[in-house]
Amino acid sequence: MAVRARSAVSTVLSWPLRHAKTVLHWILVAAALGYIAWQMPDMVRAVWEAGDPLSHMRPGWLALAVLLAVAALALYGELHRFMLVIGGARVPGRTVQAITFAENAIANTVPVVGGAGALAYSIARLRSRGVDAALASWSVFLPGALSTIVLLVGAVFIVGAAGWMPMWLAVVVAAAIVVGTMGFWSVLTHASVLHRILLGLVHLWRRVPGVCHDCRDSWASNPEATANRLAERIDILHPSPVQWLVLAGTALASWAGDFLALHACAEALGLDARWTTLALGFLVVQLSIALQVLPGGAGLAETGLLGVLLAAGAPVAPAAATVLVYRLITWLGLSVVGWIVYAAQIHLTPPHWHRHRSADGERELPPGTVPST
Repeated sequence: MAVRARSAVSTVLSWPLRHAKTVLHWILVAAALGYIAWQMPDMVRAVWEAGDPLSHMRPGWLALAVLLAVAALALYGELHRFMLVIGGARVPGRTVQAITFAENAIANTVPVVGGAGALAYSIARLRSRGVDAALASWSVFLPGALSTIVLLVGAVFIVGAAGWMPMWLAVVVAAAIVVGTMGFWSVLTHASVLHRILLGLVHLWRRVPGVCHDCRDSWASNPEATANRLAERIDILHPSPVQWLVLAGTALASWAGDFLALHACAEALGLDARWTTLALGFLVVQLSIALQVLPGGAGLAETGLLGVLLAAGAPVAPAAATVLVYRLITWLGLSVVGWIVYAAQIHLTPPHWHRHRSADGERELPPGTVPST
């Protein structure tokens, strides 16, 4: 009777929590779309100022730019999926892609906490699909770090190709980045170093407010054992050299797709610019996004890309039109698609409830559910 009474009370209490979570999801969607709508007048005004190039836009190149932008984001999703495969988790590709597109929308449109919120969202969605916490976090953080390293190496070669440094020096700097990253990775994943880091995180976990008390007690009751268990889990997630090459190649292909989308936009609007000029402008856009002054680098990205094009002698009208169309596709367009995916997941995916293991080792069911027979 006590168990049934507790279950009934839990069901009553969980009802408003479930609905509150859904309401918060919709508030987040509305806020992000409102931010996009707030930016839209400036983009529309830029359309009219762009003038003649837009009226002579070549639709074939425009369609190619859209396909390349979508492919670039999908390839980044493949990084997540491949890391999950390495860790032994078989999550459907469409699920990983849905998470990736929604993560991109959150990062690009939610002010202040967009980047952190996007990572937390991805980890939570993977956890809801049965992926353990260590692998879910690993598959989200590692692709982002790898993509950043690949972009840095590519940026060095672009700077060398643009004549801003001797090519031999660019090769040396790129090699130093690669070797330094490999050395840092070796140190970070060394058993003793990893154990100390994880042990410190476990002790820190004990002091984080708002964490489930049962989880905190189970982790903190034996910090050494917890750190060892996590270290063992992470240790089996080391990609092989061949897998590292596949991951790096996928990251490079993702960046290349994004850059080629910019090139296709330039071709669609009749902008005659060297590839090195477009590449430097592309790097400025990525730096503006990374700074997170405004979500998606709004304002800074457009100004920076246009400044690079004009400094290289590009005509104002096609340069402005290229910047406008490229950002409409890669920022606003993909963000809208991502929020549609996010909103759909509210209804199509059942909620994931916080669960613990009971004393006999069986996983406890969410409040109010009936065990299957």
